[in-house]
Amino acid sequence: MTGAPARGVPGPAAEALALARRLARLEEGAIRRGAAARALAALEPERALLVVVALVRASGGAEARAALAAVGQALVAPEEALPYSWVAGVYAAASACGASEVAALLVAPPPQRPYTEPRDKADAHLAHLTLGHKKALARAQRDPDLLARLAAEGDPVVVRELLRNAQLTEPFVVRIASRRPCRPATLRCIFEARRWRTRPAIARALVRNPYVEPELALKLLPALGAAELRDVSRDGVLHPLLRAVAARTAVERR
Repeated sequence: MTGAPARGVPGPAAEALALARRLARLEEGAIRRGAAARALAALEPERALLVVVALVRASGGAEARAALAAVGQALVAPEEALPYSWVAGVYAAASACGASEVAALLVAPPPQRPYTEPRDKADAHLAHLTLGHKKALARAQRDPDLLARLAAEGDPVVVRELLRNAQLTEPFVVRIASRRPCRPATLRCIFEARRWRTRPAIARALVRNPYVEPELALKLLPALGAAELRDVSRDGVLHPLLRAVAARTAVERR
């Protein structure tokens, strides 16, 4: 990331400064965001990464901060000017060189499908129980029917305890990870449980769930095989960035 620029070509820092000054003259909001997207699209992903890193490092100044905000908005919600295949290239370059500050800008979008609380009534068998009682049952209960009911409620606090239950099996956790709709926080509990997230079937279920946070799904992609990556890239219910990164990674696996 530190190669010297060709003669006559401004370095990333100079290019970032020029971009910041140009964007600062524009109205904040859609106009500035669109200009940022067009400026990035004119660059190769690897070069764009260097410019964004330079912006991050210069963000102590007001112009750079404003430009970085516009760039972040353009990367999180790409429009026609920035196809997701291009964004995937920036993500790949950022991951390869450890530019975590730029990778973080790219994985900030919410899940592809927003979660809304179901309108149906709560489980009558559990309605009378306190949260503390449910947590205790989730941790130690052996009854598979009760465990299934606790899992179906999907309360992240309860599911976190449920994942510690020694009676739990991989197929049971796969069912939780595959549940739709599902609270993103519940899926994050599975991701954070080291005992479970390393299981290939569970990683696949999390990645293929449109309610999972893209940040988590992207971290699990390397655990998938080439055929599974191609399936992800073709799955229209998943986040476009996840699909684009999966397609790029599948090609690299050949």
